[in-house]
Amino acid sequence: MEGILFGIYIAAFMASVILHEIAHGRTADFFGDNTARLSGRLSFNPLVHIDPVGSILVPVVLMLSQSGFLFGWAKPVPVNAANLRGGAGAYRWVCLAGILTNLILAVMAALVLKLAIQFLGLGDNNLGILFFYALLQVNIVLAVFNLMPLPGFDGFNFFMTFKPVFIFVSRTPLGNPMFMARWGLLASILLVFLFSSYIGWIITYIFAVFLSLFGL
Repeated sequence: MEGILFGIYIAAFMASVILHEIAHGRTADFFGDNTARLSGRLSFNPLVHIDPVGSILVPVVLMLSQSGFLFGWAKPVPVNAANLRGGAGAYRWVCLAGILTNLILAVMAALVLKLAIQFLGLGDNNLGILFFYALLQVNIVLAVFNLMPLPGFDGFNFFMTFKPVFIFVSRTPLGNPMFMARWGLLASILLVFLFSSYIGWIITYIFAVFLSLFGL
C-alpha cells in the first residue's frame, strides 16, 4: 500500500507543478509574450517540464524521509517581461497565475472529495479518494511555498515588481545576477529546510481550514 500511496502523491505532484508552469506561460502569452509558446512549454507533455532535481530528486527525498509535506518544482517557464503588455501589472499576473492555479486545483479536489465521500459514500481506502486527498495537500503546499518571498519562488518575483522592493534588493547580494545564478535557489532551499517546522505548521493549519470549510 505504501508503494501505491507513493505513486499517487508523485502523480498528483507532477500534474500540479506542470499545470502551475503552464498557467505562467499561458498568462504571459495572453499579455503578449509568446516565449513559452515558442519554446514548446505550453504542452501537457511532462517530459518538457521535468527538472531532474526539483521534479524527481527533491520530492522523492521528501517522501522517503517522511518530511510531512511534498514539495518540488518543474522547469520554470521562460518569460520575457519586456514583451508583456501592461508592464509590471501584467508581470504580477504572470507571477500569481501559478499560485492561483494551485488554489483552484485545491478547491476542485475538495469539492470532488465532498461529493465522493458524502454523496457517493466512497471510503478512505478508495484510490480515487486517496488521489484527490493528495491533490488537495500538494496544491496547498505549492501555493504556500510559492507565496514565500524567496529567490526562485513566485512570491519573490511578484514583490520585485514593486519599485521600493526592487531598489532595496538591488543593494543586497540578491540583486547580483551572478550571486543569484550560483547561490539564489540553494539559499532558498536551505531556508526552507531550516524553517520547515514552521512552514509545516502553516500548511497543516491551511489544510485543516480547507477540510473544515468543505466539511470533510
